[in-house]
Amino acid sequence: MRDSKMKSIIKTLSAGVLASFLVTSVANANSGGVHLEPANIDVHNKTSLLRGAKNFANYCQGCHSLKFSRANRIAADTGVSDKQIKAIIFTRDDDDKPTKPGALMKNAISQKDAAKWFGTAPPDLSLEGRSRGGDWIYNYLKSFYSDSKRPFGVNNTVFSNVGMPNVLLSLQGVQDPVYRYDLLHHGHTVEASFHSEEEANHALEEEREFEVVNLGLFGETITGSYKDKKEAEDFVEANTKYNVLLNKVETASFDTKAEADKYVADNPVDGGKYKVVPKSSYSVKSSHALEKKIDHLELVTSGNQSPAEFEQTIRDLTNFLVYVSEPAQLHRKSYGIYTLIFLFIFFIFAYFLKKEYWKDVH
Repeated sequence: MRDSKMKSIIKTLSAGVLASFLVTSVANANSGGVHLEPANIDVHNKTSLLRGAKNFANYCQGCHSLKFSRANRIAADTGVSDKQIKAIIFTRDDDDKPTKPGALMKNAISQKDAAKWFGTAPPDLSLEGRSRGGDWIYNYLKSFYSDSKRPFGVNNTVFSNVGMPNVLLSLQGVQDPVYRYDLLHHGHTVEASFHSEEEANHALEEEREFEVVNLGLFGETITGSYKDKKEAEDFVEANTKYNVLLNKVETASFDTKAEADKYVADNPVDGGKYKVVPKSSYSVKSSHALEKKIDHLELVTSGNQSPAEFEQTIRDLTNFLVYVSEPAQLHRKSYGIYTLIFLFIFFIFAYFLKKEYWKDVH
């Protein structure tokens, strides 16, 4: 019996640890390895929520829906009337009539047209605040930059090759990427960073060596390093066998390709096909490489808002999306406080009741 209980406890703890690991993994995956600045939002700031709702209706709801949200719920949570919320969220239904405050917040574009124009239908954003998090949304909204290779002329440092235009372009303005060049050693260790491509290439030529790598049973081993790539390739060539295959079956092996080619020429086969395949456990790799990355974004054309005003706009929009993903969070903490107060009072009564029941037991 005790063993059964112990096994049950171990399973429960294991499940908890696994769940924590999965949550952490999802959070790291959402960031995509990009540094995310804190959004510093407050879902209890009702003025911010209303500004965010207005910005969402003006710039986002044409394509994105909030199919789990209703305007009258937003009105109730922010302390405004239905009439006031209709002045902020002024969408229209399929009959081109103003939508009622109790209607679900649908988008204006059809799924079919959206898929045709954008390649895929824009997603519903009802749960974006919970799945991505406020920091991700905030950094995404501020990280668009000009990219002539993309269909809409923009890209994003948080969501690479994103398929949507920068709908806040008129407010933010145009940002251009400023690149840096990282000098990597063995593909991962950054030894130096440069803003000039010329300086980076010069450093690469100074530091780079061509390594002969032997792929063994337990991984790669560096057997030699050369400044001249041809020397490294000559070493590999000298340690390469050339197998001659006939109809995919090995028939001969030679030290040089010339010998293998001569064998094929001297031994024609009707209905068969030769193939010369080099075989070696050695390969040549560069010790250093350059990686081009976006260092930061630079505002080159100002928008209708100053940088400070735009920061406030996207914080309000982020705040609103985090709120609609879980409206109950406005009241959840107060429920917890009331529950603890109830349990404290209940404990007092339970304690004295217990004393009353057990006063005659010795």
